[in-house]
Parts: sequence; C-alpha cells; structure tokens
Amino acid sequence: MLDFKFQILDFKEEVWDLYLPMILSVISLILMRKRIGVLRHANPDKDNFIYFVIFGIALCAALVSSQFYYKIKFSQNQTIPDIHQISSDKNVNRIKINSYFVDDAYLSSQFTRDVTGKYGNDLNFHFYFVAAILKDSLEEPKNDPPQVWFANHFSKTISNRLSDEEKRIEYKNFREKCYYDLAHFNFYNNTYFIKVPNSDKKEIYERLILNVVDNPQNREVIFLSPSNGKFNDDGGSVLSWFFYILGIGILVILFALIFPNYRDQPVKAKDEEDDFNFFLQLFVPKKGYFITPILIDLNLLVFIILSLFGVNPFYPQTEDLIRFGALSSQISNGEYWRFISSMFLHGGIMHLLMNLMVLGIAGFFCENIFGIARFAIIYFVSGIIAGISSLIWHDGNVILVGASGAIFGLIGSFAMALLLRNNFKENKIVLLVIFAYFVINIFFGLISNSDNAAHISGFVCGMLISLLYNVFES
Repeated sequence: MLDFKFQILDFKEEVWDLYLPMILSVISLILMRKRIGVLRHANPDKDNFIYFVIFGIALCAALVSSQFYYKIKFSQNQTIPDIHQISSDKNVNRIKINSYFVDDAYLSSQFTRDVTGKYGNDLNFHFYFVAAILKDSLEEPKNDPPQVWFANHFSKTISNRLSDEEKRIEYKNFREKCYYDLAHFNFYNNTYFIKVPNSDKKEIYERLILNVVDNPQNREVIFLSPSNGKFNDDGGSVLSWFFYILGIGILVILFALIFPNYRDQPVKAKDEEDDFNFFLQLFVPKKGYFITPILIDLNLLVFIILSLFGVNPFYPQTEDLIRFGALSSQISNGEYWRFISSMFLHGGIMHLLMNLMVLGIAGFFCENIFGIARFAIIYFVSGIIAGISSLIWHDGNVILVGASGAIFGLIGSFAMALLLRNNFKENKIVLLVIFAYFVINIFFGLISNSDNAAHISGFVCGMLISLLYNVFES
C-alpha cells in the first residue's frame, strides 16, 4: 500500500521485497512477546525462543510472498501511441509504445565488473548503455535531458580462478563483442517495455546520463528496458505460493504448539523501560564488559561511515569492500593491515546485525571468563588465523569481510572453557543461541558465499588458545 498507493517512500526494490517484511516480522514478534508467555513447559529451564523463531520465519515468508503478489497484481499496463503520453505514475510499469525513435546522439555506455558466487568464484562483466527515446526522428528534445530513455545491458560470467592473463583476454573479448552488438543493436525489435525500478541498476543508468547531458535533474527520468514478450502475468502463480506458504506456516505453528502446556495468563513481561536501558548498556563499556561494547561500537561506526561514503548498506559492491579494506589477494602486495580492517567490514546490514548479536552474547561471557587482555588476544588472533586459513584454502581467490572468524574464535574458546569446567548445564540458553549461530553459518557456507574455512579455523583457534590458558594456569 505504501509503495503503490501513497508513493511517498522512495525505497529500493529489494527493501520493499525483503527487508521491510523482515523488519515488520521482528516488530510483530516484539508486540506479541507477552502472549507467548502463556506457554508453559514441563522443564522450567526451557524458554520460548524456538517459538519466536518459528513464528518469525512463517510470518516473514508470508509477507515476502504477498508483497511479490501485490507488486505483480496491481502493476498497471499502458499502451500509448508515442512517448509523449507516457505516465509517470509509479503503478504503471509495463508499457507498450506503438511508435518511437531512439536518438543515438544521446547514447552513453559503461563497463563494470563484480565478483559473486560461492567464495567469490564468479567474475561478472557488465555492459550498460542508455539512449534517449523521442517521438520521431524529426523531434528535437525540448527538455534537458529527455524524459524517457532506452536502457539495457549485456553480461558475461567467467571463473574468477582463471589467471590474470586469461581474465584480461576474456574481458577484451567481451568488450569487443559488446561494441559490435551495440553497433548492430536493433532498438526497434520490441515495442513492449518495463520501467526500471528504483535499484542499483537504475543508479548506474542515471550516472550514464551525465556523459551526454549537462543538467540531468530538471525532471524525473524514466528508464525503459525491453521486455521479451507481452504482459499477461496476473500474479496467479505467486498467489498460489502465498497460500502454500501460509498453510505450511500455520501447520508448523500448530504442530509446535502441541507440546507445551498453557497458563491462564501470560507471564508478566519485564518493564519496557528496563528493557530499553538494558539494550543501551550493550554499547557502553564498563567493568567486566569493556572490550565487547567497544568492538560493537566500532563495527557499527565503520558501517555507518561506509554508508555515508555511498557504499550500499544492503548489497555492498565487491569493489567498494576491497577499496575500504576487505581481505583479498592484494595482501600479497604487503597490505597486511587488511587482516584487521576486514574484521570491521560486513557484506550488508543483515550480516552485521547477526554478527553483533552473537558478539554481544559470546563477548559478555568470554570477558568474564578470560578477562580483558586474554579476550582481546582470542578475538584478534582467531580473526587473523581465520583470514590466513581462508586465503590458503582458496589459493588467494577470496574476498573476506566480517567478524565471523573472530566470533567463531570466541565461541570455540567459550566451548572449551565450559568443557574443561564441566559447566554446560548452567549455560543452556547461551549455548543454544551460539549453537544456532554456528549451524546457520556452516549451513550457509555450503550454499552461499559464507566462508567455512574461516569459520572452522577461527573456532579451532579459539579452542586451542582457551586450552593453552588452562594449561598454563594449572
């Protein structure tokens, strides 16, 4: 509703489709936390954390699927004789133009590269180009710039493990092919277009206009990308998936609610002001909890500074991360400071929040067990060893950011300390959260860019340091 009806919030497409549903799910769980207090377990040591997780996943999945349906269902089509009748309404994003002229005098292009795939295995070449769309060949643009632009791009993916010489050859061939294809490109092959939504791709197209016009901010610019066919999707398939997800979520929740008993009234929740004060204390250094809040504050500060410098807070570009200190093959040039700087960079806000949550929990307990100096040694040594292990494992072809290796070191040291002290029972909840973090990261390491080489080596390093502390103490 906010996106299509009111059109007052100019968020990017991925924010609407993913991050806002996640935020709304978290807010909903906070509001319903008192209700979950009616659940009563036979074992008083158990809590309701797993129910929050189940409810959150089900709610977020339903919200994401409903958002996709709403976007498809309520997107409007427009058929116009020429571009002078094009609508600037955000709801109109699928357009058929019966007649138009592409003015190559306003043609601009750009090559970009980025690294994706598991462990950065894929090197992607992109070629973006824009050209002004006019009513016909006789029309002179009345506005500077023209309002409507033809926007398209070519892409090619190669293995990032190729030698530098092979990459240069592939890139040269890609450039030559793009220039040839652009010179012979048929701008009139299809009359169906889709408006480019607010996204990183649109920002690239907007920068391209600067190459051919002097003042691109006179009016809102519309970018049109060619569509492969007619517009006949009414969102029926997405709606079916919504009901599948909703039904599965309800069944899982009902099944989970079979096991606990119930109280007549929810357990009285903590005073909200106390909760807020407790949250603020996580960022304030104090006796017994000194290094952890400093590390949390530094990670947040670096993230905010990079966002102010234009780094995308949701999907940071690989080039930006390398420029600001990511661990990469450039370490061979003597840039050893990257072992430290990479610990304070993150691949997006969700990566940051997950790491800081576990850092706050593990750091609180580890500082009490080991003290400030030993805690700092575990954190930074584990992080450095994790970086070295990742570079060795991936033969230098890796882009590593995040505090995960150092945090896994804290987890390993904490687990070893509990093992040596036989003190597992008193820390069940903490172990549950840490175990969930461990499993999630290892799982994503098998299917995504998450680096298991860094995680496992950091964990083992933390265990060994904790063991050495115990040996020397005894």
